[in-house]
Amino acid sequence: MSWMKGRERPLMRTHEPPFRDAEHAIGQLIQHGARLYRVTRWEELRPVPLERGGSLKEWEVWGRPLSKKEMREEVLGASERILEEESPGGNGADG
Repeated sequence: MSWMKGRERPLMRTHEPPFRDAEHAIGQLIQHGARLYRVTRWEELRPVPLERGGSLKEWEVWGRPLSKKEMREEVLGASERILEEESPGGNGADG
């Protein structure tokens, strides 16, 4: 689907509100299928009715795929953080 390249898309639905889900906060990276996406927004959906009464809130997490340039930057940044933690002056286990 070349028309989807670089476009925002829904990644998942959750019953956890955004303020309780730091792992999927806006700006975070998440894997969906074989690609990495940057979370761009949360959209509140209609409450889901429960069989025994009541309802449950639901949100949809949206994101856009990382470009090759963004992927390189993320990998370089992560490797630098790892090296800093392992250096003698870092905050790693040996430091």
